[in-house]
Amino acid sequence: MRKFLVVLLFFLAVVVVADIAARSFAQNTIAEQSAQHLGMSEDPEVSIEGWAFLPQALGGTYSEINIDSDSATVDGHTFEQIDASARDVEAPLAELLSQPEVTAGQLDGSAVVPYTFLNSQLPEGITITTDDDGEPRINGELAIPEMNISTTVSSGAEFSVDGDTLHVTPVDVEIGDAPSAMSETVTQMLAFSVQVPELPFGLQITDLEAVSGGMRISGTGEDVPLMGSEAV
Repeated sequence: MRKFLVVLLFFLAVVVVADIAARSFAQNTIAEQSAQHLGMSEDPEVSIEGWAFLPQALGGTYSEINIDSDSATVDGHTFEQIDASARDVEAPLAELLSQPEVTAGQLDGSAVVPYTFLNSQLPEGITITTDDDGEPRINGELAIPEMNISTTVSSGAEFSVDGDTLHVTPVDVEIGDAPSAMSETVTQMLAFSVQVPELPFGLQITDLEAVSGGMRISGTGEDVPLMGSEAV
């Protein structure tokens, strides 16, 4: 009986070690491929969820894979704080061992569009920054050509999204030396709309939130290629 228990424990230990090794290999493979496709300076953190990996690997379907990265570049646009959760992921083990083709049945994620991207849409001398309370503010020295003057301006900012178009609206505009009658003109000069760059993994926008350093854009997608020739 004792010998049987020793053999059983040894067998279980081998299975556990094999499971850990196989999970680590798959996570590293997905991380390396994601870094290449998304222009990441370093491999993202990848975690394959589930109490056991080998049964999922043999079946070729994974319940959930999480991918996190500090930054990524898509079509020349840089995103920060990428966070993605993929479910019902099809990744046959043979594919991972040769030419990986990995597809997520459902993927939800978010990424931060830095304020530097939005600043390029504002008049020269004006930028969006975050105040001490973590709220976005539009500040700077604004030239008003029709008045042949320039003035300091400061305002809050409201953001909304319509499809893939982001709208920025100044609120509670404060102007310096310019006549108060110029408030409407200043508001119009600070307001703008811009197309949001394509999100990592080609996600469709569902929500946005102002955070420190930029706009966190959330999105979702179905049948999303994570690895392979069609991955974005």
